[in-house]
Amino acid sequence: MQLFTGRFVVAAKQRQIGQRLSTAARRAETLATLARWLGGAPTPLTGADQSPAGLEARFGAMPGVYLDGAGARRTSVAGALELGRGQDALFIGDTGRLALLAQADGPTLLCMRL
Repeated sequence: MQLFTGRFVVAAKQRQIGQRLSTAARRAETLATLARWLGGAPTPLTGADQSPAGLEARFGAMPGVYLDGAGARRTSVAGALELGRGQDALFIGDTGRLALLAQADGPTLLCMRL
């Protein structure tokens, strides 16, 4: 969680968001409001990136951790897009340079840092 929060969450909220995502009690609530605490310029997925095949073509079979209200599991970036449809969820690539934020009531956001 520290890798994600350190790269993508505004400094003032990094510790709080990290703690909430790490525990089941507040995770779902935190995922639902996470978009407002992202720093940088997350962009909604568009075009081919909106499909698992499109994401895999762009980023390869990037492994990482998928986190939703029920817990965490390992998957690929393409698998995370499929799992996250219609719910609040977060995928953090193992490199820490890419994250996807799926939103139940909005577009999936792509966060990248080089």
